Amino acid sequence: PRASKIPPLLFSTFLAFIYYAPTLFESIGQSSEMALILSGIFNVLQLVAVAICFFIIDKVGRRPLAIFGGFAACIPYGIIAILSGLYDDSWITHKAEGWAAVAMAFLFIMIYGVSYSPLGWCLPSEVFPNALRSKGVAVSTATVWLCNFIVGVATPPMIENIGFGTYVFFAVFCFLAGVWAYFLVPETRGRTLEQMDEAFGDTSGQEEKELMKQAALQARSQRPRDTVDV
Repeated sequence: PRASKIPPLLFSTFLAFIYYAPTLFESIGQSSEMALILSGIFNVLQLVAVAICFFIIDKVGRRPLAIFGGFAACIPYGIIAILSGLYDDSWITHKAEGWAAVAMAFLFIMIYGVSYSPLGWCLPSEVFPNALRSKGVAVSTATVWLCNFIVGVATPPMIENIGFGTYVFFAVFCFLAGVWAYFLVPETRGRTLEQMDEAFGDTSGQEEKELMKQAALQARSQRPRDTVDV
């Protein structure tokens, strides 16, 4: 079903900065000691952003957050790419620009925390019918971690070989995540399985409902017979 297209497109490039925060902070001119401190702040900000999402996700909805998260996250990545391209060889003499890049990294993690950080786990559990939910969520989770593995392996050599191009790459994929959300992600807030089937053009939920009705009717028809036997 079309719902199965959602998990692979939850682009794991969002997580590259989280996995390699100390390395990436060093790549924008911070010392190794400061990079570790900034990484701690970075993760605390993500926790704060996820907590904010907890209070707004049912008010704002999943689809607006997915669209916002994709398009908004590409902006700080793009600015970091520009700053890194201009000052990569001279961060020591451009401290202000280095801290501007750090601010953009913090902005990115706040955007990610209120959007794709929780949505990556929320959406798969809401789009599959009951009969397929366990398998669908399992495949979704496996796909996410496979993508995470690929990003984890690819990021260090990308930083070493293409420098600021790494941030351009991440910005492009964040933008594509926004495009994907705009065209393919339906709103799942407060919707029944039947309504989700309509959104995806799928009939599996309705078929499942009919099977449950038939099973209930069959159970009722057998009750008098069981009573006579007793």
